[in-house]
Formats: sequence, C-alpha cells, structure tokens
Amino acid sequence: MKYASFFLAVLFLSAGLAAQTSTPGTTQETPPPHHQHMMAMQQHMQEMKAQIAKMQANVDQMKANAAKIKDPAVRQQADLDAQMWQMMVDHMQGMQQMMAEHGGMMGPGMHHPMHHPGPGGTPPPPSSEPQ
Repeated sequence: MKYASFFLAVLFLSAGLAAQTSTPGTTQETPPPHHQHMMAMQQHMQEMKAQIAKMQANVDQMKANAAKIKDPAVRQQADLDAQMWQMMVDHMQGMQQMMAEHGGMMGPGMHHPMHHPGPGGTPPPPSSEPQ
C-alpha cells in the first residue's frame, strides 16, 4: 500500500509539473531583466522630460505674473520665488542630462554625486561647518 501511495503521489506531481512546463512558442517570453530595466529607465527619462517641461512653463508664467505686480515688495518676493523655482528646474535639467549621457546607468552611490565614500566604503564623517 505504501508503494501505491508513493506511486500516485509521484504521478500527480509529475502531471502537475508537466502542466506547468510548456512547449516553446506557446507562451509569451518576457524580456531579460536587464532589458526590462533599460525599458523602465527610458520610460522614466521620458516622464522626467515631460515633468521638467511643465515645470519650466509654470516658472515662465510665474515670471510673467511677477512683472505685472505693482507693489515693489510683493513683486520682489514673486521674483525671488520664480528664481528659486528656476534653479530647481535647472538642477533637474542637469540631472536629466547627466542621466541621459550615462545611459541612465546610475549605480548605487551615484544618486548623489557629491557623496564619495571614504576608505573601506564608509561615508565620510559629517562636516562641522555651519550651513
């Protein structure tokens, strides 16, 4: 009886495995992980370009609106706000350009170019300079 149970268990398991494996051409093959990563990076780059373009359009509108303000103090504040946002857009454009030049292949530690690990891969100690 033990052998019959064992035989049936093996039979069911092999039937289950046979059902899971398919012949070539019958299933849709997924691209290799590297290719999937590259496709995701390209999509991310396109989304980033579109986001930067929208942000630049908003900054241009802020500048145009600031020029129409009569009160000098309010106009100065609006100009400062527009300048700060322009700096952010410029930074994002630089990051996007750097990513494009490197093929989007930013590895660990490359996300913050100013961070350089010290000896043995440990981060440098925090700066004691006031910010």
